[in-house]
Amino acid sequence: MCAMATARKDCPGENTTPRLGWFHRYPARFHQDALQTIFEQVYVTLGIPSVILDPFAGTGSTLSFARQLGIPSIGIELTTLGATITRTRLSPPSDLVSAFETAQRIAAADHLAAFHSYPPELVKWIGRTNCLRLKGYSTAVNAVRDARLRRWLRVAISSSLRPASKWLSGSIKPQVDPNRAFTSLGSHFVRSARALKRDCSFEYPKFVAHTPTIVIGGDATDMPLADQTVDAIITSPPYWKMYDYFDVHRLSYLAFGWDRNPLAQIGQSNGIERDGVGFVPPRYMTTWYRRDFRAERSGTGRSLRDYWNKMRSHVSEARRVLQPGGLVAYAIANPLRSQRRFALAQALASVFREVGFKDVRLRARNQSSRRILPLGRDEYTGRFSSDRCNVSVEEFIIYARR
Repeated sequence: MCAMATARKDCPGENTTPRLGWFHRYPARFHQDALQTIFEQVYVTLGIPSVILDPFAGTGSTLSFARQLGIPSIGIELTTLGATITRTRLSPPSDLVSAFETAQRIAAADHLAAFHSYPPELVKWIGRTNCLRLKGYSTAVNAVRDARLRRWLRVAISSSLRPASKWLSGSIKPQVDPNRAFTSLGSHFVRSARALKRDCSFEYPKFVAHTPTIVIGGDATDMPLADQTVDAIITSPPYWKMYDYFDVHRLSYLAFGWDRNPLAQIGQSNGIERDGVGFVPPRYMTTWYRRDFRAERSGTGRSLRDYWNKMRSHVSEARRVLQPGGLVAYAIANPLRSQRRFALAQALASVFREVGFKDVRLRARNQSSRRILPLGRDEYTGRFSSDRCNVSVEEFIIYARR
């Protein structure tokens, strides 16, 4: 903890350790222990960095960690929901008690709108009455003058949609449970607002004042940053075909009318046309692409090709925006596919070498109780098991220098 204490210009001690809340039912979040390990390595290698970048910001764990240490940071996030949660996390309402009371008042009024214009798909998921209730809540939230409070309330509404719906309990994937009844959005909204208040109260007091933090809605394959802008990149990139981040939160996108652009994701599995001319798989992926997935003859092969083309574009962008001598740290895991280890980490490390990074190293993470990902992933629901006998991932952190 000494390096972290130095970054804060505090005395060493428990209070100098950053802490992370939950904030939202959003998949594949960064574990605090992984971030702590990475930040310590950054300090050992670079000293205290001037600016850190997370190009796959998700819900903002890296940015919160950096801000608690007083380190300026930039986050780039493709999804509207992820960027909204991150901005809420970093800039919550000034009075969280009052924010929660506002959510309680909105729910207590239980105002059902006379009509709604939500698409039939949302009606199927949450029911007509909840759609009318959602319309009433959204009208009340839109009337709130404080922009930070409006955003905070929308994140609470987003969190409340799935438990009120017919979504299969315990599933990340969008699957209807025909035996599950709709429940009132109001009780879930209050519960989500209470949890959001708790998480904001958990992190916000540890933020170092006046630490610049920028959240950009953008694409990691074409980052809107000048050359040699950052000292270090700390992130966990998308895993091929692991999650469709628009699909697993489709209720929020339907509720708020946000655009969904799944083909822009790295790791998209559907809708990719044949176009493998000139594609050379990275090392460790050649056999998978050409033999197991039959190259461009299968959707899986085309998806793998699209993933690596986009990852190569991203790694080239990462090198462009990184200062000479700067450090990257990418947390990634190798899952099992067809009962064989799928060497994503080794393949990504080979891409870093190919693009021109130096001193590329893989460091294994073996702490089973402090994982980047939980243990075994259920192929039906998408959930990860906590059964230690069902370990289906190997975890690594890739370090490389520009």
